[in-house]
Amino acid sequence: MLAPATDQNDALRGKQGSLIRAVFEHVRPRLVSTFLLVGLAAVLEGLGLVLILPVIEVVFAQEVAGPGSVAVAWLSRHQIDTALKQLLVLGLGFLILIVARANILRWRDIRLMKLSQGFVDSERRRLFSLLAETDWPIIKRYRKADLLNSLTTNIGRLAVAMNFLTSGLVTTVLALAALGAAFVVSWSLGLLLLLLTTVSGILARVWSKRSRRSGERLNHANRNVMSVTTRFLDGLKAAKAMQAESELKAGFDASIAKARSIQLEFADQQARLRSSIQIAAALAALFVLLSGYALFGLTGGELIVMAAIVLRLAPSLLSTMSGIQSLAHCWPAYTALQALEQQLASDRHFHAFSTEADSAPVADQHEPAGLAVRNASVQVRDEQGNVVTLLETESFDFPAGAVVHVGGHSGAGKSTFAELVAGLHLPAAGRVCSGGLSLTRATRERWQADIVFVPQEPFLFDGTVRQNLLWPQTEASDEMLWQALRLTRAGDVVRSLPGALGEMILDGGARLSGGERQRLCLARALVRPARMLILDEATSAVGPDIEREIIRNIRSAYPSSVVLNISHSPNAQDLADMHVEVSHGRARLRQA
Repeated sequence: MLAPATDQNDALRGKQGSLIRAVFEHVRPRLVSTFLLVGLAAVLEGLGLVLILPVIEVVFAQEVAGPGSVAVAWLSRHQIDTALKQLLVLGLGFLILIVARANILRWRDIRLMKLSQGFVDSERRRLFSLLAETDWPIIKRYRKADLLNSLTTNIGRLAVAMNFLTSGLVTTVLALAALGAAFVVSWSLGLLLLLLTTVSGILARVWSKRSRRSGERLNHANRNVMSVTTRFLDGLKAAKAMQAESELKAGFDASIAKARSIQLEFADQQARLRSSIQIAAALAALFVLLSGYALFGLTGGELIVMAAIVLRLAPSLLSTMSGIQSLAHCWPAYTALQALEQQLASDRHFHAFSTEADSAPVADQHEPAGLAVRNASVQVRDEQGNVVTLLETESFDFPAGAVVHVGGHSGAGKSTFAELVAGLHLPAAGRVCSGGLSLTRATRERWQADIVFVPQEPFLFDGTVRQNLLWPQTEASDEMLWQALRLTRAGDVVRSLPGALGEMILDGGARLSGGERQRLCLARALVRPARMLILDEATSAVGPDIEREIIRNIRSAYPSSVVLNISHSPNAQDLADMHVEVSHGRARLRQA
């Protein structure tokens, strides 16, 4: 099995700009308008701070240099020369500013949420699409726990990273606006605050390396949690039968404790960082105010405004620095997603075969209407790149309407044979044909349109019985559904449910027995007309009498369909017209 996103994390480590570039490409069509919204909100924030100066001059009748005196002088020139009139005008200006700022902030926040969540959704869709478009022989080489971890935990951490990225953008721009307001009040103190902010940014950058290493450790821990969780769910029934629940629980507890300890360690790091920044900000504020008063001769009003600026700047810096650490902590989740996508893309290219079947004609009118297999073989590449032959077949023909039993010991290649006929594998040599159509990469979609494949593991999803029977994209009346249920002896099962066809099936049909789930999946297969029906141990949990009746019903209801029945059951052998024996990766036609 492959373990994607394990070894490649080291290769991607340090490429943190990849996320920024990916986000930039995603938001580029709306980049200018987004920055205008963010910038305008910050400008209004800074303007609100600066407008405190004329209010102070009017209230305290204090001469204030700079924008305060300019504003008061402008009001006086326009016959607004009393304190009450000036306060009314300034108050109205503040009210307009607040209303405008509130609307800009609303538009800004909605825009940023759309962009950040849109990016996460695009990453999720890309990974889903990549998995959906990857051939089955490649997909089944990956561990389910690793795929689930990427599709759930890593995508979730990417969403957290995007929240920090967008909030960090906002707080950074607000900090710049506060610095701009400081320069308006005093260039000297503005430079001093800029110096202190730059030093804080450098320290945060250095600290972020530790956060990134913690995030990498959390990646490994989360992958282990997902692995233990899938093992717990898959093995819970067997564990209860053997009283081994405590062993599964101990493994789960240990994996959770490891992940939690890493998260607590990061939380402690963040808390210490916040405490350090708050103490440093308090000292900086005291230093700025004392310097403004003792060295730069600021008036009381200007000192009050500078205090307000520092009070606005400190939380923005605190949020920005914490966001940098959190972003660095989440970054490894994105590199893990990149690693999985790159691994899948590489495997798709690496495992692609240039086969004889790919150059075969699409249609050959001399081929029978049933199924013809002509010395076909199935090959894959192992992790070292060596070609491995999983299956070789002789040449044989199955006429339309034939029921074919495929037998052999476990691991002999029966499922590979079923997957070949189903189009999940393409023949590396030889041909697989039906009704004038040869199975190739170009014709696979047409080939599979006339095939119904029922695997041993019954697949039911959370939805009504009707929705499960009509999956995927099948249209059928309730009468047709009940007919299919009758053929598979599942009608009584559905009638016993309170809602019948409208009853919800939850947790993959956990309330149903294994045989009942298999019969529902068989009924779903019979709803969709097909030239070939492939049953891969699809009746393994069904009693022999019911199994025999189901096979007979299928034969009578679909007399022109080829039925491949991969099974160890004596019923499957007795009711078959032809027999294929698979042994040590070779399929041969066996005489009855």
